Amino acid sequence: MRIFSIQHHRQGLSEVERISADVDGVVDRLRDLPSVTGAVVLSTCNRVEVILDTDDEATPGHLRAALNEHFDTPPAWDLYLGEAALGHVFRVAAGLDSMVVGEREIAGQLRRAMGEAQRLGHTSLPLNIAVDEALKTSRRIARETSLEGAGRSVVSAGLDLIDVPDWRATRILVLGTGAYAGAVVAALRNRGATHITVHSASGRGAQFAESHDIGHVESLADALPSADLVVTCRGRGSHAITPADVTSPATFLDLSLKRDVDPEVASLPGVRVVDLATIQESLGHGIAEDTRRAQAIVNEGIAEALTKLRSRVVDPAVVGLRETVMGLVDDEVTRLPNRPLTHEDAALALRRLATRLLHIPSTRAKLAAERGRTDEYLSAMAELYGIGETPGIDADTLEAQSCPVTSLALTDLDSSPTREAM
Repeated sequence: MRIFSIQHHRQGLSEVERISADVDGVVDRLRDLPSVTGAVVLSTCNRVEVILDTDDEATPGHLRAALNEHFDTPPAWDLYLGEAALGHVFRVAAGLDSMVVGEREIAGQLRRAMGEAQRLGHTSLPLNIAVDEALKTSRRIARETSLEGAGRSVVSAGLDLIDVPDWRATRILVLGTGAYAGAVVAALRNRGATHITVHSASGRGAQFAESHDIGHVESLADALPSADLVVTCRGRGSHAITPADVTSPATFLDLSLKRDVDPEVASLPGVRVVDLATIQESLGHGIAEDTRRAQAIVNEGIAEALTKLRSRVVDPAVVGLRETVMGLVDDEVTRLPNRPLTHEDAALALRRLATRLLHIPSTRAKLAAERGRTDEYLSAMAELYGIGETPGIDADTLEAQSCPVTSLALTDLDSSPTREAM
């Protein structure tokens, strides 16, 4: 598994916004590569994750080059490989890498991204296993810790801190037009807000306003005095609002990692500023123990997923074994005489089948001895047939399990009469 990632706390919200705006179609481009067998794109307000299942021929440099062809300016991707990639999926699904630790919104976004990829035929068995196990672990964390209550979406957590007596009457100005701004508008509407306008220095404000059915203002200076609440989510690294811009009392909700609101604004009379630090502090330190517990659950989930993924490596061999053995059985069945079978007929067929099954292992035993590989051969015989001692494996346990080739257990083959039948 390979993951190319752009994250809010690594590359910044403005880069997340840029990449998420152009990420459509990237899966089709990657799926055209023979080395890519599965692809899922998770694009949210604060991250873009390109999750790939590839063969061994796919080098990170080759994948990065193919991915960057989709963008005018190549992104500064973080790359996760193998088990690190699997761990990243689990942490993302659990909300442990979110702005507000434990938020559950991301799990739903990942589930929908996976569902869309499955609908389009873009997934693979390893990707299905990895994401399914990550979502299962996320649900377990929600059951066994209190992170779900504390870990609301960062937008909801911020709005919870704003003292608004009547959302319908509140005049709200949103600064920014990225995916994060869309989440802000949705959250405000859920609370009953109706007077929402947007401003963007990028010139995309009018288009955003039209697509979200809200008002648009060209001049920030003209809009600020009439706003009761200003929500900023640009994150471009420079202050959009300074003390000189604020001429009347207002509340500011700054949702950017790189603050949009100058910290000096908070010292102005009648002004309140709620930023990400305020949101995190409001959640308290009580979630620290739950976070540690969640990480332990994540580690358990990763270990279980790795076991399932590694078992899938032998699937082609098991399928091949099934086809070979069943082919031999079918061949022997066709050789049975066309009359009621006798005991001798059955014995002959079974001996002939056993001889054919043992031919290659017996021949390989002779070759192994000739080449000085006796120990390797005996070890393989112990693993495959239980001949000899295999450390750490209980023979009774193996006999109780079903065969992956025939799906039968040894008890299914026992035709001796039971006490009840007698």
